[in-house]
Amino acid sequence: MSETATAVGLGPRLQALGRRSAVQGGYLAAAMVIAGGFDYLVNIVVGRRLPPTEFFIFVTVTAVIQVMVQVTNVIRNVVAYYTAEATVAPDRPARVGDVLRRSWGWAWRWGLVATAAMALLSPLLARFLRIPTPWPLWAASFALLLLFLRPVSDGALQGTQHFYGLGTVQMLQSFLRLVFTGALLWFGAQAAGTIVALPLGSTVALMLALVLLSGYFRAPKPAGPPRAISWRYSAYTLAGLLAFALMANVDPIVVRRFFGDAAAAAYAPVVTLGKMNLFVPLGIGLVLFPKATQRRAAGRDPRPVLLLALAATLLPGLLLTGLYWLYPGEIVHLVFGPAYANPGPLLAMVGLATTLYAGVNIWLLYALSLERRAYIITLVVIVAAQITAMWIFHARLTTIAAIMIATGILGNAAGAALTLSGGTARNMDR
Repeated sequence: MSETATAVGLGPRLQALGRRSAVQGGYLAAAMVIAGGFDYLVNIVVGRRLPPTEFFIFVTVTAVIQVMVQVTNVIRNVVAYYTAEATVAPDRPARVGDVLRRSWGWAWRWGLVATAAMALLSPLLARFLRIPTPWPLWAASFALLLLFLRPVSDGALQGTQHFYGLGTVQMLQSFLRLVFTGALLWFGAQAAGTIVALPLGSTVALMLALVLLSGYFRAPKPAGPPRAISWRYSAYTLAGLLAFALMANVDPIVVRRFFGDAAAAAYAPVVTLGKMNLFVPLGIGLVLFPKATQRRAAGRDPRPVLLLALAATLLPGLLLTGLYWLYPGEIVHLVFGPAYANPGPLLAMVGLATTLYAGVNIWLLYALSLERRAYIITLVVIVAAQITAMWIFHARLTTIAAIMIATGILGNAAGAALTLSGGTARNMDR
């Protein structure tokens, strides 16, 4: 088909795709918003119950956990990628089951290794982050094993497009995290204790996911040779997700490292509110990735899902950023109480940056679904420049926020330039 014919047919295909995906995609997006709401309630409850300095320790360690989440999400993306490909095979249950079983065994082995390494390195990391005790990081290390196992089950649910199950699992984890956090605070826990609520909630959610996937675990082995999992694709996925994790979470780590306790504590509600702009995009991205992968594998145009995802991602974030600009002090006082000062334009700047990051997340998942290596490499370079700039120019919090905005603009521009050009995907397996 010619480029002209493809462009002419794009509108009707976009409408048809929107009708087919509205219910399941809407449920998953709503589930991610609800799950994100529960996670935000965790931050609000902790922020109200703990002193500001203890709260920012919680925020800093949570940012470290978020980096680990994005890094281990390479497992989810790889499992989702090969599971989505397996769904087009005639012996779908056997092929999906084979991917799931192999990934499950790998996650157990390396999850235990990573957990032990994290526990050993926690005292050094605590000194680097100027945290007076390693206990909050030891608490975070308990979550690392779950961060290896959960992506396997989530990736399988995502790759098979079981969006109802995936959304329910996400909501259950976040709800239980809130419940466990409240209980631990009631018993007098500080930052370290409240962090333990994450692995507790994740364990129960994993049990539900395994029940939903039990049929694939019991499926017979495929008749032919199994699809080899490409380490090259996995490496590019890891590089891309790690770059995005650092892009979205390095700011509280830098602030903790270079700013005094008062400025760092004041930044805690800003970064917490700013992350709200990632609620909807995370759900949209989970829908985008397997659909774009499946359409590519079937020889169909994946651009319609990209356009829908970008629209659903950027508009809510821009609206929320407008509220941050108009009512920064009122929002902070309403959510976190009078202990925190009016952040002024800083809140809107961070909100705009996270909205742009949400767009980068969509471009990244789209590039991974089409195996576009150039964007992954470019994103790594952009994030390296971001961290370098923050390390050199950190005199003011607004300077940190300006660097974040510039990074988001560059990430989105690179996505448009490098993933929309050309008609075929470059195979990372080669």
